[in-house]
Amino acid sequence: MLFTSPIFLFLFLPIVIILYRILPNRIFIKNLFLLLASSMFYYYGEQEKILIMYFVILLNWGIALYIDSGTIAEGTYKGKTKLQKVAMGLCLFISIGLLWYYKYLNFSIEVLNAIFSFQKPLELISGIVLPLGISFYTFHVLSYTLDVYCGRLKVEKSFFNFCSYVLMFPQLIAGPIVRYIDIKYQFYNRTITPIGFVNGIRTFCYGLSKKVLIANTISVYVDNIFSKPVDMLSTADCWLGAIGYTLQIYFDFSGYSSMAIGLAMLFGFHYKENFNYPYIAKSAAEFWRRWHISLSTWLRDYVYINMGGNRVAAWRRYANVLFVFLCSGLWHGANFTFVCWGLLYGIFIVIENMGFNKLLKKSSFLAHVYLPVLATTAWVLFRADDMAYASIFIGKMYLFNAVDWHCSIKLENNVIFAMLVGIALSYDWRYLYKRLCISLVYKVKSKKPFMIQKLLGVALSIILFVISVASIMSSSYNPFIYFRF
Repeated sequence: MLFTSPIFLFLFLPIVIILYRILPNRIFIKNLFLLLASSMFYYYGEQEKILIMYFVILLNWGIALYIDSGTIAEGTYKGKTKLQKVAMGLCLFISIGLLWYYKYLNFSIEVLNAIFSFQKPLELISGIVLPLGISFYTFHVLSYTLDVYCGRLKVEKSFFNFCSYVLMFPQLIAGPIVRYIDIKYQFYNRTITPIGFVNGIRTFCYGLSKKVLIANTISVYVDNIFSKPVDMLSTADCWLGAIGYTLQIYFDFSGYSSMAIGLAMLFGFHYKENFNYPYIAKSAAEFWRRWHISLSTWLRDYVYINMGGNRVAAWRRYANVLFVFLCSGLWHGANFTFVCWGLLYGIFIVIENMGFNKLLKKSSFLAHVYLPVLATTAWVLFRADDMAYASIFIGKMYLFNAVDWHCSIKLENNVIFAMLVGIALSYDWRYLYKRLCISLVYKVKSKKPFMIQKLLGVALSIILFVISVASIMSSSYNPFIYFRF
């Protein structure tokens, strides 16, 4: 069930909100209702595969209960018995093993066949269907179990609360990756204020418009570009396709994250931001502090730091960086294109750490050009079906032949407009906006500008919602990129 589908917008969501508000004001009842509603949401799209998720939830909750009994001091995993360490290892093995089976088994077979060149190649396993959101909910439950194991978090004794946390429908399918340590107390005490409810609606509407009006509009053109053989594309086509996808994936995923954050606010939960204008970054490292923040911080806290982080020799640190970005690429998909995409960022971050970042700090122009070019090129790897196509596509981008600078695929006016708006909205205008509001307050010596700004924000969100719904109803093309992961 997509957030942009009519059945969600006009049936599921209104019913859930109304029932949630009229239920008795007891936190246990509210949490149980959200658990049931979220189970229905997931069952609608996955049917019996919900049992896999329930098994992973029960496994991690039960093992965390067992592990917690051996914690001596908060903030440490010292004092665990051998059986508790084995239990933690078993939990990791089973949870990641299920993810590997559904997502990476056939890819692993392809890799083995390529490496060993068997006379009789291993056969791929047919009939494996990737459960929706398995990459996300696996990271959700493991962050909880690892936090309990390391003593950073007290165990959650209520299975219903923990199950509600994992199954919470706003972030269940495509994130953000919300850690239980960040929202645990919201399952015991939360309130929904009128301002918070309105802010939730506004955030959801903004996210919906980013997804529908920008990402969806651009996606038709981008899909047309990448469906063509590279020989049929000009250099201009390749660059416009790459730039279009750079904008599409940002507004697709950040739009979904905004919708998830807004929906959570409607039920009194507060999630951290998942995007912070990544394309204004001046380095690859800064880009990953701004892009998919919940994933990058997860990999940093649970993988990079546990491998030694910055506390080891330089060569080990660089190896750790490359491994983390290899994991990031694999997390996104079982394909060599994703592996190379992740490693590309890892290599550039290593180069920056070796001294290139000093040059970027000295030259503002170089810094502003470097990251957009790197990101746009890297997204070709992410979008292409295979490395052969990606390498030829990227090669054509950088073969500056004057004869080849024509557009063989026409750019419609709505696509041009969506791309220009997308480029403008990729910049952080909040500082200038706040300065304008503050200057108006000082001039008129009244708080009315702030009130007007809030009212205009609500009015704009409603208008964007109406336009987005009209666009949804008039088009059947409505994909979510990150649903693949």
